[in-house]
Amino acid sequence: MKNITVRIGAKAAESGRIFGSVNAIQIAQALKDQYKFDIDRKKIHVDQEHIKEVGSYKAKIQLHKEIQVEIGFEVVAE
Repeated sequence: MKNITVRIGAKAAESGRIFGSVNAIQIAQALKDQYKFDIDRKKIHVDQEHIKEVGSYKAKIQLHKEIQVEIGFEVVAE
């Protein structure tokens, strides 16, 4: 799981700034849609509080009390 990259589409302006922001709910849904991983959104932690631009980011997923994995996710313009 640690070597996967999730792609999240978002409506964006030409400057690369997205309308709204990407959050743990969207990451959880993308994991389910793309990889069939059913992860509770409360277990997903993003370093930045609000992601408002297209680009590559990292998120940490708490799988168990002692097991945490970092995944990459990419926000792309739709």
